[in-house]
Amino acid sequence: MKIELALAMAALVAPLAGAQNSGKPVEKVVQTTLDDIRQHPDAYKSVWVQFPVQFCSIGRVSNPFFTQFVPSQFANFYAWSAEQPIWREKEYDDVFGTLFISKENEQLNDIYDLGLYQRINVTGVVRNVFQSKPWIEVISFEPMPGAVDTPTLAHMFRGESHMQRRQWNRAISELSLASAGDVPQTVLSKVHEDLAVCYLRLGESDQAVMHLEEAKRMQTTSSTEFDELYRTAKNSPELQLDRQVEAVEVGDHERPMWEAFEDASAVSAGS
Repeated sequence: MKIELALAMAALVAPLAGAQNSGKPVEKVVQTTLDDIRQHPDAYKSVWVQFPVQFCSIGRVSNPFFTQFVPSQFANFYAWSAEQPIWREKEYDDVFGTLFISKENEQLNDIYDLGLYQRINVTGVVRNVFQSKPWIEVISFEPMPGAVDTPTLAHMFRGESHMQRRQWNRAISELSLASAGDVPQTVLSKVHEDLAVCYLRLGESDQAVMHLEEAKRMQTTSSTEFDELYRTAKNSPELQLDRQVEAVEVGDHERPMWEAFEDASAVSAGS
């Protein structure tokens, strides 16, 4: 009787043990973002998670003393969260490096084939929290549509640089080029929001509202700042007008041609 009971208990436990060893999630997977995992790593420890990222490169991070992620058993890679505005230098440099995939994982070779900025939806589990960083084992991933590229990042970087210098028309020119190609909706939303700000500063409220409505249509969540900008554009656009005027000295190469003739006439009269 005892032997039969033991065999019955073993039969019940075996499927659960097999699921744990195979790396398949045995509990509900939490839909989240890499940003939130990084901000609250302890809350996600030992939790199965799913989140989108932008692939950066293969890495060489390991810590055999405090984690299970040793180079002989795991491959390491770097990525940005899908929400990171990586056209800004500070965000580009803030790449996340403690993502690992087992060398026995059937998708291991696919990791090496990923291209820069390619978007993937990752399913994994936060195995450790070490030095306030989550160490994540990637169990599987799926490619996602859309991706930024270097020209898009360059246009957005230059566009926002012109905005900081209040060169609104130049910013519009750059940002208008950033929306070309298969750009993700989150990035397009930011492009339209920046364009709206530029048009508001120039006093073109109709164009601003049009871009804000496009940005709103592409957003998954809206911020208080965006909602306030939208209300202002609709009801009091004059509050966003750039009224500051800077007196600058005109360079010689920008002087009107007739001034050159006047200078020549003055020299002739003097002689």
